Amino acid sequence: MSESEKTSANSANETLGWSQPPAERDLTGVRMGDFQVERLLGKGGMGEVYLARQLSLNRPVALKVLRPDLLTKQNYLSRFEAEATAVAKLNHPNIVHIYTLGETEGVRFIAMEYVQGTNLREYIKKKGALDYPVALSIMKQAAVAVGAAGEIGLIHRDIKPENLLLTRKGQVKVADFGLCRDLDAERMNLTQTGVTMGTPAYMSPEQAQGLALDHRSDLYSLGVTFYYMLAGVTPFRAETPIAMALKHVKDVPVSLAVHRPDISPALDRLVLKLMAKSPADRYQSAAELLRDLSKVREAISAPSGTQPFLPDVPGPSATYASIADAQANGATPSATGLQTAFLSPDAVTSKFGSKAKASLVVMGLLLGSLAGWLNRPQDLLAALAPGSDPKLTPGLWIAPHWKDVNKEDSAEDQFHYAQVRAPRETLDAAWLAVPGHFPALRDWASRAYTQFARLLLLRGDAERLKVFAEEIDRWEGAQTHEKELANVIRAGVKALTGDLDGVLNDFDVNRIDTAKLTDPALVELCLQVTDLSERIASRPGASSNIVLAKPNLKVIHNKLMEKLFITGLRDPLFNRPGPG
Repeated sequence: MSESEKTSANSANETLGWSQPPAERDLTGVRMGDFQVERLLGKGGMGEVYLARQLSLNRPVALKVLRPDLLTKQNYLSRFEAEATAVAKLNHPNIVHIYTLGETEGVRFIAMEYVQGTNLREYIKKKGALDYPVALSIMKQAAVAVGAAGEIGLIHRDIKPENLLLTRKGQVKVADFGLCRDLDAERMNLTQTGVTMGTPAYMSPEQAQGLALDHRSDLYSLGVTFYYMLAGVTPFRAETPIAMALKHVKDVPVSLAVHRPDISPALDRLVLKLMAKSPADRYQSAAELLRDLSKVREAISAPSGTQPFLPDVPGPSATYASIADAQANGATPSATGLQTAFLSPDAVTSKFGSKAKASLVVMGLLLGSLAGWLNRPQDLLAALAPGSDPKLTPGLWIAPHWKDVNKEDSAEDQFHYAQVRAPRETLDAAWLAVPGHFPALRDWASRAYTQFARLLLLRGDAERLKVFAEEIDRWEGAQTHEKELANVIRAGVKALTGDLDGVLNDFDVNRIDTAKLTDPALVELCLQVTDLSERIASRPGASSNIVLAKPNLKVIHNKLMEKLFITGLRDPLFNRPGPG
């Protein structure tokens, strides 16, 4: 420590004094044992949080300095120290680490991990309701943290968006495990059964009623947090904390679909189950929640109304696309409509003899060939005469009923209509209505095309995706980000057709430079491609070369997740350091 720093620290001690009222106290510049306080990060019910440097290890830490009036509450301090010790033993990557409990000249403090980034509430305030890849990642990491704490009997009691910190690398850190206390905790005896504690907007019904708590109370609060993350609003609103608490006890939350029509029904059910009034009706453990969350992730990545699409071998997926289209129109497609008009070979043998059976086999082969020719995939590139003109807006032929979508006042409003208000069955037209109605506004058109490509990828529509990419490439004056979109779409086509070597080649060598991607939606499309590829590589019976691709795909997936958070944390709001 330099002489000037010592002088500054001594001056701060003399000026502020340890007995100064907490509301006025600022320990900036003070040395507290091994910690040099650098600046105030924030104030809360228990005291202040400072950014400091641990001198012996030369690392930044967050110091939570306790209010002086809490130092005389021995019951409070004993419980506080016991829970802090338990959290310190966890040493979990998704829980803010506690380094030490300390005391200097009558000031008690906790030194903990300093997390650079933002918290979930600030992130949602800036970005709005989150898209699936980011939301599911946050849900998984938060559930893992709650589960790890629950295994040692530790209950958080105040799970909420402010206590879910997001690092710049996309990692979730749950803060204040075992450290949360209400401002008037001791006065209200809130550490004991028969009273409440926590944040009213996120507390469980049993918390609101002052009943005994277990880990399922934290799961309820996770459910409320997930609801807010996906809908952009909390499930209940009230004028006072008491009224809010009563709503958690008595009112049933509305479906997430009311706020967000595109929500997956499976995800909606998962969140509402977390928020069941009775703990017995909720998930009974974080592990149970994580199993269902994994299933939801698979369902979301699969086309609507179908099982996740995993091609057996590399090859065109036009048949799959045709089936998906037929199902979308309410039909139930069969392999060949002609086969059902004939008796089975065994039935013919029984009725007419073996020669008839042989004849039937030959006839079946001929009819099968005829049916296959009649049902052959349309050569969309050859049939797409209008789309070959680079001056025309790409893709509008795929859903010509985009013209039936009402034109909004601006391209941004048109995009938001497709994003939030458009019925699920008209999403393709809604997205294409953005470039259709506002063809000159290329930025909004490109954003809509990215979302439309995600929709086609979910449907497994490789043929249309292939043509769509070619049209975007030919589009007059195509910009860099549009070229990037076309390249990602081509990688998606390769994933759909089982060409995982091609997917890896596109990401690692040729076309797609993940380090240069700046559009979060395009990063999400890349994640969709790698997710599909990873599922193909995980399928039982997959060929050895496909299985060998899985580790490399995982590396790419992790880089994309990190990139997704970086693109969201780029602006000044999310570059502000948050307390640990």
